Amino acid sequence: MKVIIIGAGKVGIQIAQTLLSENHDVIIVDKREEIKQDLDSHLDIMTIIGNGANVRVLEQAGIRNAGMLIAVTQSDEVNMIACITAKQFEVKKTIARIRNSEYMYEDSLSKEKMGIDFIINPENSTALEIIGLLKAPVNVCETQDFAGGKVSLFGVKVDEDNLFANKKIKDTNLGQHSLIAALFREDNLIIPNGEDEIYAGDIAYLITKKEDVTSIGQFCGRKNIATQNVIILGGSNIGVQTATLLNETGIKTKLIEIDKEKCEKISELLPQTLIINGDGTNIELLREEGIDQTDGFVSVTGFDEDNLLTALLAKHLGAKKVIAKISKTNYIPILENIGIDAVVNPQLITAAAILRLLKHGELIDLALLQEGEIEVVEFIAQKNRETNNKPLKTLNLPDNTIIGAIVRDKETIIPHGEDVIISGDKVIIFTKPAETRKIEHLFL
Repeated sequence: MKVIIIGAGKVGIQIAQTLLSENHDVIIVDKREEIKQDLDSHLDIMTIIGNGANVRVLEQAGIRNAGMLIAVTQSDEVNMIACITAKQFEVKKTIARIRNSEYMYEDSLSKEKMGIDFIINPENSTALEIIGLLKAPVNVCETQDFAGGKVSLFGVKVDEDNLFANKKIKDTNLGQHSLIAALFREDNLIIPNGEDEIYAGDIAYLITKKEDVTSIGQFCGRKNIATQNVIILGGSNIGVQTATLLNETGIKTKLIEIDKEKCEKISELLPQTLIINGDGTNIELLREEGIDQTDGFVSVTGFDEDNLLTALLAKHLGAKKVIAKISKTNYIPILENIGIDAVVNPQLITAAAILRLLKHGELIDLALLQEGEIEVVEFIAQKNRETNNKPLKTLNLPDNTIIGAIVRDKETIIPHGEDVIISGDKVIIFTKPAETRKIEHLFL
């Protein structure tokens, strides 16, 4: 299928790389001339220089025979116009990244009137990611639910004091309801067997039944944390949406914002949140607001450096969980090794949300881990497949692939080699992006 991507930022490039690995015909449109040489040297892709809202530019990109258009520029208006134009050329599916929350509630932004099939709001998607991290039973760097919440996935950084550091997988004794599905070590994905060892510095991905999430605390050797109060630094859209979602679940929130005028506006939006006008990098202010008694600290200002500094300060001063929003992806591997519990990157979260939509119908869900190095896919096993009713150990799965969970009616199975897949099962699989198409051919 021919896919046109408007915008060659981090989101656009992440999506392009995934689609290229699945042998789609991808064209990128971007108005920056300097981007073409960089893309030509790194990706086997056609790049058109121009305004993605311009009809002539879209025609040059091949809009007349495109099956999909994805608009992810920094401009909401360009994204909307590109989708409207695409529908006039009868493009089957259009996706737009829309940041302005006012647009999100406009009735005029309907599929019929605007030609936008799916809208992605990065701030809302990021806030939901933060909520998942805060609600996790212990400090985790990534989390995702599957099968309607019946299966939970957690990414855990293995410290020197972890109970299972330097132990073999078979000696972890996590029981039948949890599985160490993957290890990420020095930029490499490892699908482990019982003889593989867990080392300090690894990120271990555990998959477990929802009712057995206490095993995550067992794995970490720490008590589970019930998040009851959170301090948010930054009155950005992400900060406001995070506070709103936390308030809806009864969690007490404070929000620190340095801009007085913005504080006044936010206080009207968040009557249940204590709004504090001050500098979140001020240690005395953090102490006055009880940082040492805080279950969660979330830094979501518009500046990576401030988010990094304040997250480190909060952890040093006693906050149980600290989460920082970071836009520069090259910072992420460093931050995960210096005491910050979790990092959220709106661009990567947006890319993952769009990729889920692209596979809508084929897959129930899709998660990207480690900046897209790992894919976790969920699908329903189809009838009359050769993989049905055969022991999992006999299946010819692609390299770096493991079946993490099977949900059958009301039963959740953390599978072993003798288990089988039957038609109608929900199946959750860990794999590399390049292997996703093979998985689809096997099971769908």
